[in-house]
Amino acid sequence: MTLKEMVFALSSAKGVTGLDGALKVAEAFLAPLGEVATDNAGGITCTIGNGARRVMLDAHIDEIGFVVTALEDGFIRVGKCGGIDARTVIGQRVTVHGKKDISGVVSSMPPHLKKESTDAPKIEELVIDCGLPAETVNDIVCTGDRISFDCEPAELLNGRITGKSLDNRVGVAAIIEAAKQVSQKNADITLILSLSAQEELGLRGARTATYALKPHEAIVVDVSFGDGAGLSDKECGKLGEGVMIGASPILNKAMTDKMKALAKEHNIPYQIEAMGGSTGTNADVVTINCEGVPTALLSIPLRNMHTCCEVVDIKDIESTVGLITAYICGGAV
Repeated sequence: MTLKEMVFALSSAKGVTGLDGALKVAEAFLAPLGEVATDNAGGITCTIGNGARRVMLDAHIDEIGFVVTALEDGFIRVGKCGGIDARTVIGQRVTVHGKKDISGVVSSMPPHLKKESTDAPKIEELVIDCGLPAETVNDIVCTGDRISFDCEPAELLNGRITGKSLDNRVGVAAIIEAAKQVSQKNADITLILSLSAQEELGLRGARTATYALKPHEAIVVDVSFGDGAGLSDKECGKLGEGVMIGASPILNKAMTDKMKALAKEHNIPYQIEAMGGSTGTNADVVTINCEGVPTALLSIPLRNMHTCCEVVDIKDIESTVGLITAYICGGAV
């Protein structure tokens, strides 16, 4: 299976916190590599090898979605499960995961009947319409059920792909592919993959996973803001120009410097993402876990974050894989 095919399979799967579709897909990729286990936060880990040096690769596997808060005359009221941008969800197709899965849409008032307003709707104002009578909805759906977006990934031109939950299934695909390559090189380490849960709810899964796994060092892989119309180059990476190496006071400088040196040595395209403090990723909680874990952050530039049409360049995922592999096989800092 190619890297692109892996991303497509992961993107298609349902992974709102509380659903296990994405976990099952990822587990099938991990099983041939090592020992797979589920952690208490709802993520999965895979341990490969038994060397003295314990290196953790972390990428969160959860995605944004909704949770059912109330049923109203056949319509479904919702709350956020992660960082939903209400501007982008009107008219989107969804799957409601009740006693059985049913399709629905996020209802929209016709513009002809709408008062003049440019304000985005509030989440509590949204309703899901499944096209069913109230008694049928009440029989299938319960308060607390999860709702995921129903959107299949697609290939764009110029090596780019679009879809839902590329934040952060591209990171998941990158560390799985890197683990495959490292395992073929017989590196004398214990490599631990953490596909952590609940990142979209506050970096929760990586905190507990790191405590349980106790790595000597860690590489966190996530997405970051990609360039686009009207966006500042100072705040965004450029799609197609390589992995973004994080530079922040909370990250380990020796690891960051070695990442840059290895990228130059192996002709791996890269760009620097400078941050003045916290990173907004799992690195923030990994670094201060246990007795402190030296951590590097690699990010893949992504457009349209937290929408159903996120866009990445496959070359940036490939450069992330290459840098992780070069770092692990190149020894400790």
